[in-house]
Amino acid sequence: MSREVRQLHKETATAILTGIMINFPLNFSLLYLWVEVLEWDSAFKIAVCTTAIMTVVAYTRVYTIRRYFAKQNSKEISESQG
Repeated sequence: MSREVRQLHKETATAILTGIMINFPLNFSLLYLWVEVLEWDSAFKIAVCTTAIMTVVAYTRVYTIRRYFAKQNSKEISESQG
């Protein structure tokens, strides 16, 4: 397996594991907020609001991970060339 493929696997695993670590408790927290605190009973409303919030969180999380790995890759490239 090439170095590039290993790096892609590492980045993918990081994205998946951080997704589980963040989204699982976030989902429970949002459901508690919608159902218990705000007393919403519309499944559609709950689904749309949860999806919207989780999409923003996922975008931010994946962007941050991609940025981190892009910096690491450029550092490794410059070290190997210089």
